[in-house]
Amino acid sequence: MDEFRRLYLQLCKDHDTEPQESVLQQVKELGSSPKHGPSRLDLSTISLHVDTCAVLGKALSTDRSFSEIRLADCMLNEEGAKLLLHGLCSNTMVKNLDLKGNNLRGVGAESIGKLLKFNKSLRSVCLEWNSLGMFASSFTILCEGLGANRTLQVLDLRNNQITHDEAAEIAAALRKNETLRTLDLRWNNVGIVGGRELLSSLQQNKTLTKMELSGNNVPADTIKAIEQALSTNADRILMTSEYQDRTRMLTSEIDSIKKDRSMQVSDLLDRIDQQNENMSKTQRSSAHKIGRLQEALEERKSSFNFLAAKLKMTEAAQALAEQKSHDLGELLTKSRQENNQSQVHHQAELMKEKEDRNASEAKMRKDLAGVHDRNLQLETKVDELERRNRALQDQVFELKETVAHLNAQIKVTNTQSDERQQREQQKHKDAMKDAEHLRQQEVSRVRLEAEETERVLKERIQKMEMRRMELEEDISRHKSSLVSEKSKYEEQLQQAKTRIKHEQQQRVSQLEERLRMEQMSKEELQNHSDHQSSQVTELQTKHTGAVMEIEGLKRKMEEINQELAGKNAEKMTAVEKVRLELNQQASKLEAEKLANTELNERLEKVEKQLRDQNHRHREERRDLETEVTSLREQVRMKDAEINRIRDDEVQRARMLQSAINNYVGGATGGRS
Repeated sequence: MDEFRRLYLQLCKDHDTEPQESVLQQVKELGSSPKHGPSRLDLSTISLHVDTCAVLGKALSTDRSFSEIRLADCMLNEEGAKLLLHGLCSNTMVKNLDLKGNNLRGVGAESIGKLLKFNKSLRSVCLEWNSLGMFASSFTILCEGLGANRTLQVLDLRNNQITHDEAAEIAAALRKNETLRTLDLRWNNVGIVGGRELLSSLQQNKTLTKMELSGNNVPADTIKAIEQALSTNADRILMTSEYQDRTRMLTSEIDSIKKDRSMQVSDLLDRIDQQNENMSKTQRSSAHKIGRLQEALEERKSSFNFLAAKLKMTEAAQALAEQKSHDLGELLTKSRQENNQSQVHHQAELMKEKEDRNASEAKMRKDLAGVHDRNLQLETKVDELERRNRALQDQVFELKETVAHLNAQIKVTNTQSDERQQREQQKHKDAMKDAEHLRQQEVSRVRLEAEETERVLKERIQKMEMRRMELEEDISRHKSSLVSEKSKYEEQLQQAKTRIKHEQQQRVSQLEERLRMEQMSKEELQNHSDHQSSQVTELQTKHTGAVMEIEGLKRKMEEINQELAGKNAEKMTAVEKVRLELNQQASKLEAEKLANTELNERLEKVEKQLRDQNHRHREERRDLETEVTSLREQVRMKDAEINRIRDDEVQRARMLQSAINNYVGGATGGRS
C-alpha cells in the first residue's frame, strides 16, 4: 500500500495536480491494516476530480495490490470515468469493480465497453443506478465489449434506463459470450420485445445460469421460459463439470496404471539382467574352479608318472615312494574333501538362488495382488461410468487380460523352475561328474527362458503400441468429428450473422425514424424556446419600466425630503406643501388629507383672531406649537412609511430581477 501511495503522490507531482486528502487517507488506512496479499480499494462516496481520476487510472494500470475497487457514488463525470477506466484496461489483478450511482452515460458506456474488451481479469462488475441505456450507440459499444469478454462472470445493470433496443444488443452479446454466469437487469424497461430477444439469445448461450428481470414489464410466460432455459444451462454446466472431473480422474488412473506397468516391465527386465549377470558370474566362478581342478589333476598325473619312473628306476626308493603314495593319498582325501566342500558350497549357492527366486516370486505375487486390487477398483469405476466411457472399459479389459496372461506366464515359469530345481537336485545327487554338464544345460535353458520372456515382453510392448495407435486413431476420428461440428457451428454462426445484419438494418431504420421524431421535437422545443425568449424580452421591458417607476419614486422621495426640510422654517408653506403631497397620495393618505384640511381651517381661524385677541396670544401660541408638534410627528411617521414603501419596492424589484435571471438561465441551459 505504501508503494501505491508513493506512486500516487509521484504521479500527482508529475501532472502538477494537488492530491486529494480523502484518497490519501483511504490508502493510508489500507496500509495500516494487518492483512496480507491483494486488498480492497474503497473510494465510495468520495467526489473524485478529473485530474484525480487521470492519476488513479495511470496508477492502477500497473498496480498489483488491489483485487477489488469500489467507486460507488463518487460523482464521476464522463471525462473522469473515461480516464479511470482506460487505466484499468491493462490491469491484471482487479477481480471486482463497483461503479454504482455515478450517472454514467454515453462516454462512460463506451469506456466500460473498452474495459470489458481488453481487461483479462475482471470477474464481477456492478453498474447499478447509472444511465447507460440513454444513448443507443454508446450502449452498443458496451455490448460489443461484453460479447468479446472471456473472464466476466457477474454483471449488474439495474436501473440503467435500458429499453427493448438495448435489450436486443445485450442478447446479441450473450450469443457471443461464453463465461457470464449472472446478469441482473431489474428495474429497467426491457418490455415484451426485449424479453423475447433475451429468450432467443439463450438458445445459443449455454453458460448463463441466472438472470433477474423484475420491474421490466416482461410477461410471466417469457420469464418462465427464460428460467427454464437458465435451469437447463445450469444442469448442463453441472453435468459437464462432473464429466470432466470423472474423465480427468480416469485419465490419471490410466496414466498411473501405465506407469505401474512400465515400472513392472522395467523391474522385470532389470531382474532378468541381474539373473543373467549372476549366471555369468556363477559360470565364470565354475570355470575358474574347473581350471583349478584340471591343474590339480595335471599335477597329480605328473606326480604319478614321476612316482612310476622312480619305482622302475630303483626299489630302494620304494619306502620313499610308499611314503609319497601315502602323502598323495592324504592329498587325494584333501582334494576329495575340497570337492565335497565345493559341492556343499554349490548346493548352498543353489539354495540361496532358490530363496532369491522365491522372494522375487513372492514380491511379484504381491505386486500382482496390488495390480489385481487396482484392477478391481478400476472395474468398479468403469461400471459406474459405463455409459460414457465404453472405450476406456475395453482398454481396462485388455489390461485385465494382459495381467491374467502375465499370471499364467509367471505360474508356468514357477513350475518350470521347480521342475528344473528337482531335476538339478536329482542329477546333482546322482553324480558329481555330470554337474558341469547339467549346469551348462540349465544355463542354456535359463538363457532360452530369458529370451522367451523378453520375446513375450516385446510382444506385449508391441500390443500396447498397437493399442496406443488405436487410441491415436480414435483421437484423430474425434478430431475429425470436432472439425465437422466446428464447420456446422460456423455455418450457424454465418446464419446468425446474416440474421443480426438484417436486425441491424431494421434497427437502423427504427433509429432513423426516432431521429426524425427527435428532430421534430427539437423544432418544437426551438419554437417553445423562441416563445420563452419573447416572454423574457417582455419581462425585461416590464422590468425596465418598473425600474424607471422606482427611479421616479426615488426622485419623488427626494423632492418630499426637500419639501419637508423647508417646512421646518415656515409653518404655512409646510402645511400647504403637506396638503398638496397628501392630495397626490389620495388612495393611501386620504385620512391624512382630511386632517390637513382641518388644520388649514384652524390656522385660518387663528390668523383672524390674532388681531383681536392679543391677550390670548400665548395660549393660542402654545396650542399652535402643540399642533405643530403633532404635525411634525405625523410628518415623521409619513416619512417612515414612505421609507418602508421604498424599501419594499426595492426588495420587490430585486426579487423580480433574480427571478428573471433564473428563468433566463434555465431557458439557456435547456437549449444547450
